[in-house]
Amino acid sequence: RAKHQFKMRLTLIYPSVGRKADKAYVKAWQMEPLSMAVLAGLTPPEVEVSFYDDRVEAIPYDDPTDLVAISVETFTALRAYRIARRFRARGVPVVLGGYHVTLAPEEAGREADALVVGDAEPVWTRVLDDARRGRLERVYTGRTGRTIDGARPRREIFRGKRYQNITLVEFARGCNFTCDFCSITAFHGGGQNHRPASEVAAEMEATGSKRFFIVDDNIVSQPAKARELCRELAPLGIGWVGQASIHVARDAALLDLLVESGCRGVLIGMESLDPANLRDMGKGWNLAGGTYRESLRNFRERGLAVYGTFVFGYDNDDAGVVRRSVEFAREQKLFLAAFNHLVPFPGTPLYRRLRDEGRLPRPSWWLDAKSRIGEVTFRPKKVSPEELEELCLEARRSFYSWSSIAERLCDPRANAAGPLMVAVYLGLNLGAHYDIDLRHGLRLGVGPEEAETDGAVPF
Repeated sequence: RAKHQFKMRLTLIYPSVGRKADKAYVKAWQMEPLSMAVLAGLTPPEVEVSFYDDRVEAIPYDDPTDLVAISVETFTALRAYRIARRFRARGVPVVLGGYHVTLAPEEAGREADALVVGDAEPVWTRVLDDARRGRLERVYTGRTGRTIDGARPRREIFRGKRYQNITLVEFARGCNFTCDFCSITAFHGGGQNHRPASEVAAEMEATGSKRFFIVDDNIVSQPAKARELCRELAPLGIGWVGQASIHVARDAALLDLLVESGCRGVLIGMESLDPANLRDMGKGWNLAGGTYRESLRNFRERGLAVYGTFVFGYDNDDAGVVRRSVEFAREQKLFLAAFNHLVPFPGTPLYRRLRDEGRLPRPSWWLDAKSRIGEVTFRPKKVSPEELEELCLEARRSFYSWSSIAERLCDPRANAAGPLMVAVYLGLNLGAHYDIDLRHGLRLGVGPEEAETDGAVPF
């Protein structure tokens, strides 16, 4: 491979979580990886960029390239490291970045020639310049002087790949809240950085799409910024969904603005029906000034669909808490719901607490080739890990049962507010029904080249 050539070749890779033998990848996990398009957008035009998404296509390890960059999350870390080893064995330098790398840099450093810790924007061109000269530094820290305005994603890297029919866009990074289980706060250290609302609206209009997912972890964390965005989006005639904290339900004016701007639904982290659990996780404000029922009524009255997420495994949780949560979600006719056990992500207060209490049998559970999606990797107080896993699985099967899907459709204000919403509701709920068994028990780190076997790999 020629070291001195006119055009540097960069390969971007987005790894999969893993897969089951002879099974398709989990459909709900097949959205455009926006971070890859942002990285491509930061790359100078004189660099030749190739992008491979391990979830939907094979990675051509033998194609000539000068640098490989892999985005790493905790659930994809094992697979990412295996991919990195295969390239490094061929003499290709590898740079790793992403949430997991920032939260576990010592571990990631063993698997790469260089790391990007924090956001890539401040350091990416320097990484490429150093790679071109063959002088990569071990760590590039992109946390200082963060700005995300002007980072226009190069979406053409997605062409020809099978993704869900929705366009992802980013307004802000981070969240003003400090929930103890959340890796977002651990990564960003609290607070948010916003792009100019006008820039976001211009980007959305330029895509030509009419369906968007605004990927911010909490789009209403700063209400003034949210109002600014809504005013920019209102003239575009688009539909969008996003993630919000439930306190927005008590701001009638902002709710109305969201609807006027094209918002069709919100993902709300309800997490628990137990006030003590909410206090433990740092979300005691979830019930401040009202109940979940009152808040959900405010969303429903405006035709906003709600995707409610619940998390189990806090010290007050037992079988009754899980079952009451499912009953509540069905009774409230939530558009979608997630019933997950706590995941101790590295770098979070939750992880440190469980480790210090001796409740993490495998502290680096994400590196264990026997780890599975759905497996509880810590010791809960009131139930066994196996019982909690089964309770969460039962909850999903109940909520996405045929009878529940039919019952929850009988909500003319939100779930069945017109033919389009009915079609979206049925598509997503039927998909979720079939995805339950596809994702549960899926082994971490297994790629398509190993899926036909028992998952044993040479790396």
